Amino acid sequence: MADRWFASDNNAAAHPRIMEALLRANRGHAIGYGDDPATARAETAVAAMFGAGAMVRFVLNGTGANVYALGCFAGQGDAILCSDCAHILVDETGAPSAVTGAQLVPVGTKNGKVVASALKETLRHYDDMHKARPAALSLSQPTELGTVYTTAELAELCRIAHGSGMAVHIDGARLSNAAAALGLSPAQAAGYSLNSALLSAPDGADSGADVVCFGGTKNGLMFGEAVVFAPRPDGSLPDTARLRKTRLQLSSKMRYIAAQFEEYVTDGLWLECAAAANRQARRLVDGLGARKLRLEYPAETNGIFFKLPASVVEELRAKRFFYDWEGGAIRWMASWDTSDDDVDGLLADLDSALATYNATHPDAMSPELVAEERALLDAGRALLKSNWDTLERFKSDEELGRPVPTFTRPVPEGTRIVALPDPAGLALGGKSFADITATRRSRRKYTSQLISLDELSFLLWSSAGVKSVKRNNAFRTVPSGGCRHPLDTIVYARRVTGLEPGLYRYQAVEHSLALLKPAGAVAGADPEKTGFLDLDAELDAGLAGQLWNCAAMFMWTAIPYRTEWRYSVASAKTILLDAGHVCQALYGACEALSLGTCGQAAYNQEKLDAALGLDGNDEFAVYVAPVGRV
Repeated sequence: MADRWFASDNNAAAHPRIMEALLRANRGHAIGYGDDPATARAETAVAAMFGAGAMVRFVLNGTGANVYALGCFAGQGDAILCSDCAHILVDETGAPSAVTGAQLVPVGTKNGKVVASALKETLRHYDDMHKARPAALSLSQPTELGTVYTTAELAELCRIAHGSGMAVHIDGARLSNAAAALGLSPAQAAGYSLNSALLSAPDGADSGADVVCFGGTKNGLMFGEAVVFAPRPDGSLPDTARLRKTRLQLSSKMRYIAAQFEEYVTDGLWLECAAAANRQARRLVDGLGARKLRLEYPAETNGIFFKLPASVVEELRAKRFFYDWEGGAIRWMASWDTSDDDVDGLLADLDSALATYNATHPDAMSPELVAEERALLDAGRALLKSNWDTLERFKSDEELGRPVPTFTRPVPEGTRIVALPDPAGLALGGKSFADITATRRSRRKYTSQLISLDELSFLLWSSAGVKSVKRNNAFRTVPSGGCRHPLDTIVYARRVTGLEPGLYRYQAVEHSLALLKPAGAVAGADPEKTGFLDLDAELDAGLAGQLWNCAAMFMWTAIPYRTEWRYSVASAKTILLDAGHVCQALYGACEALSLGTCGQAAYNQEKLDAALGLDGNDEFAVYVAPVGRV
């Protein structure tokens, strides 16, 4: 295995200038615990990078820095809010909670960054005497996925946090990489420089980060981090000196940490190292792009995440050490000392592994498509899994007292309404449930015979009819999660006795049809085949050629908010289950009438939504089924 790795920047050696600084510090005696001249110089140098009033405390390591910094603002019974992939949440063995007594509360993210709307939702949920008091918001800059917050994003999150009485902590283990990527100083990249607003906002509501952990170990130092506290207008900063001792982060030989940081911030060594790591990561990104491999997240600093077939990963790992990541991805990370030869060697090893894969999988998809397919499969599986536990973090619109969404879609005034025969008075079918179950199957071939309006009425009522309405609930012939019934039925009537051909929306409460668009006959077209109506071509394109010359096409649309109003982020799976209930009911009704149907999910979403006049967001097609005589 090669001795130059891409697993973590923690694995890199210390920079030669840092080693020289340590050797210079290793002369004679010096007062311990930070009372030496070298520590005073280093604290002054780091504080100068952050601005007037900054207080600098050197500590031993990254986890210790986070625990110490957070413990200055959060304690027993408090809550520390952080991203759902934060290092303090998933990679510090629960140390922040174990030491401070505060619980960690994950907040929703996009590409690893806390989303302002998700933070607001979480704070609303915790605005309750039965919940822990939100005391601090922890943000990683850059994130654990290598992405960076803009200064505007940090300002917005700080504003929300301070407005809720929370302190803001920046986990800046790789802050130098973020600063280099943004072209900013570490103070600006951490949102610390926003504290200049203290001069005009005495309450601190518009200020920036309250404490920044300025990392060095991942960027050329041997060990040590700097914790930088912002001045507080009310002087409420705790006794940071004693707290550092109780958090086991006070080094007796502080001069060795101080010597490194003095060298680190002198003449821009921090920037030189971070820019070098970012540059080599960019070369890796370009190399992956040339091989048509896709990244999982934007590569904005020195870490990149992507997917490869398992056999390619295994062959590569035999030559190079790197880490697996969540969701089947792998992580490659460049360091301050990563060279062009290192990157070229890794890409050559990748080419070799890809060549082996292609030789042993001649009929398989290309690796980049395999990776994309895996990502889509994983997303689909995630959708199928239960996520009811997430509801504890959010308040639904029902809980917030917002109006109940209507369970019928209004139609424009003047729309032609066709009353359907009362299904209770229809003498149809006659098969037993056992016979219906035994003979049920998907049927794709239909004759050109018409179905009756009575039969269409029975099919609509059986699959989506309303039996009664009580208060804000419509009780239908099919079950629905929370009685929300998020599906509407649009029918394309092609061959129905006594009904003008066209697109209709089923009005379930009134048991009627509202004409959306009439369908006219195409001159000279064969009435026995698809294409004899002027709407056939557009709808058949949306249905991916599966109109199949049916008598009627049932198309179910989802109106998600009906379910989201009650179940918020747990709605998607419920809506899909409801679609299954509706289509199965149609199958049974068709079997009872000796008609055929076949549920279909293979349609063109954009084309079908357009053909049905749907916006594709608040309402869109989710399932279709043709019906005809067999």
